[in-house]
Amino acid sequence: MNGATTGSGEEVGLFMHPPAVAVSRLLIGSGFGLLLGIGFALQNTRASLTSINALHGFAIVAIICLTLGWQLSNGKGPLASQFSTETDEAMAARVREDIEDVKRSSDVNNAWAELEAKVLTNELSEEE
Repeated sequence: MNGATTGSGEEVGLFMHPPAVAVSRLLIGSGFGLLLGIGFALQNTRASLTSINALHGFAIVAIICLTLGWQLSNGKGPLASQFSTETDEAMAARVREDIEDVKRSSDVNNAWAELEAKVLTNELSEEE
């Protein structure tokens, strides 16, 4: 059983989203949260648009978060190279392939070491 179970006993698979998806959602959610906070501040007249204050800073940060999140969700922008978009299955396949490559390399190295040992043994026996 790979997944968790619900109260009714049915199995629910555990699934993790790629890091790029998680960060994109985090940035977009933060951007909308900041915009919501700005709206509440304006509604309660705690801040105004007539003078430059912290409200403008929050608005800039909200726009940056939304822009970066949107770009990352499209696989573009400055954060696209920092966060992986590969799924769990693709990552598992890549890791399996890397492990197989290491094993093949190890086998080749062992074969060369055995061949070298045989050659050296033959050379030593010829010298005697």
